[in-house]
Parts: sequence; structure tokens; C-alpha cells
Amino acid sequence: MPCLAHRPKMRAMPAKKFEEYEHNEDAAVSRARRKETIRGALKLFRVMLDAVRRHAEWVEARHGIGGAQLWTLWELGQTPGMRAVDLAKSMAVHRQKAEALLRELLEKRLVRVEIPVAAQSAIHFLTVDGQRIVDTAPEYGQGVLKAALECLPDTALEQVIVSMRAVTESLPFREDRAALNPLADILRARPEESVSRPAPKLRPTNLEK
Repeated sequence: MPCLAHRPKMRAMPAKKFEEYEHNEDAAVSRARRKETIRGALKLFRVMLDAVRRHAEWVEARHGIGGAQLWTLWELGQTPGMRAVDLAKSMAVHRQKAEALLRELLEKRLVRVEIPVAAQSAIHFLTVDGQRIVDTAPEYGQGVLKAALECLPDTALEQVIVSMRAVTESLPFREDRAALNPLADILRARPEESVSRPAPKLRPTNLEK
């Protein structure tokens, strides 16, 4: 039996080759996981926007008004006697938009207006027909997205804000003024609106914190 000392020495396999293999494998797994996460996020955004669209269509088919109009009625049902400025703040929309919504609902006789002697601004209340519409959709009057956000605990809501802000700041074609438009109006096609060129990425956001 040959002596172990006289056996030919086996050349050690370089460890670097295995290290590079493991590194490349880890990078590939990481890229695949990131792609899958992005796909999952896209699917969730689609479900969210589709729910808003479906709700707006449901409101229009059932009541003959838009989603933002139903939200206006819901706000007046929660706080009777609101001024246009109060409504705009509560709905996070331009005051001009709130005034337009109130005019539309006045024309439909779903809202009535009063001008107190001591007040400088008109205050608004639901009519019987307006109250009837609100009563038929108590859980969705403020919109499905706002209703869903109100169900979140504070910590989860803060995480949503942080994550959505990071996504928003990287968006091309971003228009910060859209933050003050009802989502149902944004999803509705507006052919007359011109499309501006994409905004630079990672520009500072003007969205209210």
C-alpha cells in the first residue's frame, strides 16, 4: 500500500470561482424577487383604480350623479350647514371645484342653500331627495378609497403615505395640481386636456405632508 506521503497532491479548487457563482446566483434571485414585487404592486394599483371606477359607474347608474357629487352629499350629511370653503377642505379639492359641485347639486335639487344674516358665506344642507341618496349608500358615500383608508390603523396609514410619496416623486407626467381633483374625475377621460411632456424624475414634490 503506497505511503500517503507519496500520493500525488490534489490541487485545491479555487474558492473564488464558487464565491462568484454564489454572488451571481444571489444577484439573480434578488432581481427576480424585485421583478415579482413590482408586478405585485402593479396588480394592486390596478385593483384599487378599478374599484374607484366601478364605484363611480355604480353611483351614476343608480343615482344619476357622479362619484364626487355623491361624496359632496355625504359630507353635507355628516356636517349640515357647510360652506364651500369647508367642503373644499374636507374633500381636499379646490374651492372652485367645491363650488361647482354645490351648483350642480343645487340644480338637481339635492342640496338647498341658506344665507344667514350674520354670515358672509352661504351654508348648504341636503334636501329630502339628497338625504335619500345618502341613506342608500352610507358605507361608500365618501368613495371606496377614502373609506378603505379610514379602516387602516395609524401606523399602516403612515406607511401608505411614505410609500406613495416615494412612488409619486419618481413619476413622469406628474402634475401636482391633480392632488386637488377628485379621483373619479381624474379617471374620467378628458380629450380636451392637453398632455404635457414628462416631468423630470425625482423633482421635489409640492404635495402636502
